[in-house]
Amino acid sequence: MAWSKKRHPDLLNDLMIFMGDLCVEWGFCTRLLPDDLLDGGATLTAEEFARAVIAADGGDPEYSEWLKPIRNKFIERYGASVSQESYTP
Repeated sequence: MAWSKKRHPDLLNDLMIFMGDLCVEWGFCTRLLPDDLLDGGATLTAEEFARAVIAADGGDPEYSEWLKPIRNKFIERYGASVSQESYTP
């Protein structure tokens, strides 16, 4: 399977698609929800996202070899950071 090109007009739902891809493609199947990451309309950076995914998977973001690949996939999809206001599919 390849990374999904499908996009959702709402950022929370689009993050669910992206997180589903992380699960299928790289095995990061966590209970982390987009709502946990975008509390109160905050801006989510690629670095914060990657660290949260690794931590939710039980890893240590400081030492994980996955930090850079997850961060780069986020940047491919959203840029260096994204918020509800800045998101465009």
